[in-house]
Amino acid sequence: MDNRKELRQRSKTSKKDTPHKRTGDENALQGSTSRNTITFVVKVVIAALSAYLCCAYFTSPTSSVVVNDMHNIGQLKWANMINNDLQNGEKLFTELIGPESIAVDKVGNWYAGLEDGRIMKISNSGKVLTELTKSFDFAKGSKRVDKRIMGLRLFNSKLFFADAYQGIFVIDIHTKEWKKIVGFGDVNPNLMFANDLTITADGSTIYFTDTSEKWDYKGAAYSIIEVECSGRLFKVDLTTKSVDLLRERLCFANGIELDLTESKLLLSENSRRRILVFDIKSGEILKQILLPGGPDNIRRSRDGGFWAPIPVLPDPSFDIALPFPVIRDTLTGAISLETLFKLLKMNKGVVVKISSTFEPEAIHYDLDGKVCQAISHVCELDTGELLLGTVTSRGIVRLKL
Repeated sequence: MDNRKELRQRSKTSKKDTPHKRTGDENALQGSTSRNTITFVVKVVIAALSAYLCCAYFTSPTSSVVVNDMHNIGQLKWANMINNDLQNGEKLFTELIGPESIAVDKVGNWYAGLEDGRIMKISNSGKVLTELTKSFDFAKGSKRVDKRIMGLRLFNSKLFFADAYQGIFVIDIHTKEWKKIVGFGDVNPNLMFANDLTITADGSTIYFTDTSEKWDYKGAAYSIIEVECSGRLFKVDLTTKSVDLLRERLCFANGIELDLTESKLLLSENSRRRILVFDIKSGEILKQILLPGGPDNIRRSRDGGFWAPIPVLPDPSFDIALPFPVIRDTLTGAISLETLFKLLKMNKGVVVKISSTFEPEAIHYDLDGKVCQAISHVCELDTGELLLGTVTSRGIVRLKL
């Protein structure tokens, strides 16, 4: 009797503990529910992302153009001579932030224009730093409060300089007396981004570039990504004070230099990765010098050739997006200007030597950025040494190639 009770109790316990076995229909139903949930989540994510990207595109500050003819570094065989020549330099005065341009006087003093709007003088002993612009504020009374020193040129005791926001000025390096040559509002449309300048051997004429009619210095990344071409080239007669527009619709007009005969003018089109060679009298474009990246300040070398630094080597992914304005405009609408600058990866050093016949002769690298980054200027000393300026990094690099 007890045995039968025990068996019945075990049978009840066994039935209670045995899990329910799902039928095929139940398994199919659960699988279908899971798939539907995942599909719904994916659709929501896609819809949200699409809405965000559409919003980014329609609120984008840029209006990019289709670019189908941009060359790349792989097409320039001479640019594929990889080396670390620039790592042999010595970085000096790291307290100087963004010495974009450098000038050297007859006794060997250096002058550097900084990111904060100051011009610093470094004595020929290489030890003394003094602020040349300490006694005056060339932006005082201006509707624009910002300052950023760009191109520098010396003629005797006169140091001419371009300020990205304020215009073209000159200061006497001995007396510290200064005056405005072309204010940002002295031309129509107003100067938006005064960049570089050069002066004739007799000191009578200045040529200077205005990078863009649309973007100022802070918006430089937008101009490069957009590949917009509203830059201008101006000529200033220092005797009559007349200002003439020589060329417009330039693509990120940047560095500028005269050849030894002063019959030709070289101009950097940064966003097109090239230097244009103009005939001064006719205005005709005589040659295009294609480079692996956008050139900055151009300066003559001792042998009559030219130095052309390249602050940024373009990322291949950017080239893929060039034919597709929608992609670039969505990018500029989706991320901040600060992030865009980081994407430009201004962390390498590149300098190109160009011959007097306007042919690339050599290229020098610091691809690891150990010593040089974002080089914007090359100044060749009488000793053959080079001084390298930078638009975003610190210090001046002295180098013997």
